[in-house]
Amino acid sequence: MPAIRFISARWILLMFLSLVCLGSVNAGELDPKDFLNSLKDSGISVEPLTREVCTDISQEGPAVKPVGFFKADGWVFALYDLDTSPKFTLLDSNASKLTYFSNLNLLLLGQGNPSDEIKTSFESLQPSLGLADLGVFAYPLGLCLFLACFVTLERLYSLRRGLTFPRKVEKALIKGEYPDKKWKKKSSAERIAWIAVHENPSRETLSSFCEMEINALRKGLFLLEIIISGAPLIGLLGTVTGLVQVFSALPNKQGVDSLFSDGIGMALLTTIAGLSIAIPVLAVHAYLSRIIEKRETSLNWLKDCLIDSKGLHSSKSINL
Repeated sequence: MPAIRFISARWILLMFLSLVCLGSVNAGELDPKDFLNSLKDSGISVEPLTREVCTDISQEGPAVKPVGFFKADGWVFALYDLDTSPKFTLLDSNASKLTYFSNLNLLLLGQGNPSDEIKTSFESLQPSLGLADLGVFAYPLGLCLFLACFVTLERLYSLRRGLTFPRKVEKALIKGEYPDKKWKKKSSAERIAWIAVHENPSRETLSSFCEMEINALRKGLFLLEIIISGAPLIGLLGTVTGLVQVFSALPNKQGVDSLFSDGIGMALLTTIAGLSIAIPVLAVHAYLSRIIEKRETSLNWLKDCLIDSKGLHSSKSINL
């Protein structure tokens, strides 16, 4: 049982991480390292400098500590990572020899004008896709994830041997001993035995009660089945919605880049999120179904043993 619980915990953790890994702590923001790496990938050497060498830049820059001072392709600049994206303006733009470029949370402040390669590398930076790119589809997908985790945890607890078919019942049946009348009604097996001992039921009544206990074991599994089918469909709907946004923006030249990136982000992430939820839930559903099959076989075994040991009659024979 500890091994089974460990495996189940891993599946639950996977369901949580499947969506969390889609976003990052800095989702919607740019990483300064990405800009420096893009310069290196373009064949531009980046040389770190000290603050003393860049006194003019540090004096006119924002009142925050920069990521660092660098020299790339002959251009000396300071790289800032701002928590917010305020509009930065030089105190004296006419007298200052400094220039600045901003892209979301990143700010470049340097002496003179950079090369076209540096401008292109900086302006082409795009933030990594995050959960915010899911748009309105984050709510139904989040609901699917919550329900999947809730049902999984509830079923793993309810399908324990102590609540369905305790080992003392199994040992008693293996030894051929009739269940003790002092057993309580804590588990499904004990409730079936209690009915057989205290209610003097007919064969059909005991079978029906046993079937009712078996059906109770499947409670909530239909939600997992809905999630397995529904989460990918929600992802597909998000994909179509994102593509519609992209193609509807093409005739209008204004703001195409923003709508294009947002639409593609939604199209990709909704599909990934839907599949990331459905695939682990499919495995969990198969695992829980296997446990229920084992419990069903055990309870039917108990029912047959009780019928044989008590010699329960059929209600049809009484009517005759």
